[in-house]
Amino acid sequence: MNELPKEGAGRPLYESVPKMQPEVPSAPYLWSAAASYPLAYLYVKEILFVSKFTSWGLPVFTILFIAGVEVMARALHRKAAAETPLWAGCWLVLTGAMVLWGEQPALSGWQPLVWHLFAVWFVLARCGMLAQGYTGSLCFLDGVTGLILLPFGNFFRRIGAVWAGLRSLARQRLKLRQTAVGAVTVVITLLLCAVAWSLLAAADPHFAAIGRNWTAWLNSFLDSYKLFSYVMYFLLSLPVGAWLYGLVAGALRRETPPCPADRFCARTEPLRCLPWITSNVAVGALCAIYTLFFALQAAEWLAAAPLGLTAPAASDFAVDGFWELLRILLLDFCVLAAVRFLGRRPLPKALAALFCLYGVAFAALAAAKLATYIRLFGYTPRRVVAGWFLCVLGIWAILLLVRVFRAVPAARIGLAVLAVSFVLLSCADIKSRIVRANVERYAAGVDADLDLDVLQDCGLSYWTRGREQSDMVTYTRWLLDAGWFENRSIEDLQQLYDMDGPGLGETRRVRLDGDWLLTMTFDDRWCCTAASLTQTENRV
Repeated sequence: MNELPKEGAGRPLYESVPKMQPEVPSAPYLWSAAASYPLAYLYVKEILFVSKFTSWGLPVFTILFIAGVEVMARALHRKAAAETPLWAGCWLVLTGAMVLWGEQPALSGWQPLVWHLFAVWFVLARCGMLAQGYTGSLCFLDGVTGLILLPFGNFFRRIGAVWAGLRSLARQRLKLRQTAVGAVTVVITLLLCAVAWSLLAAADPHFAAIGRNWTAWLNSFLDSYKLFSYVMYFLLSLPVGAWLYGLVAGALRRETPPCPADRFCARTEPLRCLPWITSNVAVGALCAIYTLFFALQAAEWLAAAPLGLTAPAASDFAVDGFWELLRILLLDFCVLAAVRFLGRRPLPKALAALFCLYGVAFAALAAAKLATYIRLFGYTPRRVVAGWFLCVLGIWAILLLVRVFRAVPAARIGLAVLAVSFVLLSCADIKSRIVRANVERYAAGVDADLDLDVLQDCGLSYWTRGREQSDMVTYTRWLLDAGWFENRSIEDLQQLYDMDGPGLGETRRVRLDGDWLLTMTFDDRWCCTAASLTQTENRV
């Protein structure tokens, strides 16, 4: 009968010792919980309510948050994903662009949203919580993880961390004694200082005035709206800080993402019920419709080529069907995504290549329409953003076409292109470039007049406040150099400038900012005959 080997026999002694999991250090969680309170207060007060994503609070919060996550991840020995510098860099550059140039027209609602998404993706990448280990075709899972599962699933964890820290402090009697001694010292010191202050105030009236001024300031502070606002900012920052701590701490406490790619594929395997013949017939029918569409387009152009392209024909070509082509591109991407996640088998290579090739053709046709439209009617914020989005869709279509023949990470590259191009667009100072280009077109005689709505969208309006007033001075100087004010009616000028300012007779003066004054002279028909921009003297 064989005897059981003794423990440690035939193998090194260190292997016979039971392996213990190292305890998770509590200090990083405790310090991060404490730091989340002032960080959330800074976010609520300076970013949400005071500056609206345009002041010093934005870069300070971004830098502190990145540094805090990095320090906490290093303390817990968490390995970062390879694309972590990409998201951190995009977040920092977008922050700088929003502080320097403000929110761009037609991007004003998207820039804060993307700013928050960059923060979430940086945390997921740095803490190793991306579903695929990188941002790819399952990015929607990463969004659900970073926006919902991790922060709200650990929403009350900060309270637990603070409570655990207080309990740990209560177990240390020495620190409690030191705290008691410190409290007694503070009380005795304050009493002695109060007695000494009252005696010195009775001896010197000037010294007593200092105390009265300080007391008056304290009473006004306690009775003012400012104290109420501080309390409200703090109360609103509590759920924000809990959300931030839940995101970071929840990610660092896990070893794997809440829904990794392999588990998602296993769970969605029963959903792959789209028959192969159905996907082939549907995609083939779309390709047949696309072939008919481009054949008709080619026939129309071949028939009109000998006669040349007239201005009305060019206008019709530019206007008709641009947004529909963009929707067709989005429809094609949705069809490919449905085949990817729901199809039992992939499309044949020839059919997939033809379908992706039509996507590239639609992107090229839409780009030609947009270029013609801008050449005829000039730039607007919406057209610039549409051009950027069209370029991104065109790159995605090319990547999908290449993906048919070569195994390239098309989704990963496409999402990186989307993020980086959005940041570059935010750094382009779209407002000034659009106004400058349209004014140059007007000065060259290409456009008969300027679109006042475009100028207002770019910041040239009487309700402009803050630092954008300097842009208003620059735009006004460009209009003066182009001769736009000559014979301009007062109704047109009232759409851009505050005409209720001081004036004498038929002269009106508009203060653009603290240093510059626009003076306009009108005739009896209230048409501008002269305009000048002068710098006023600063009075102290």
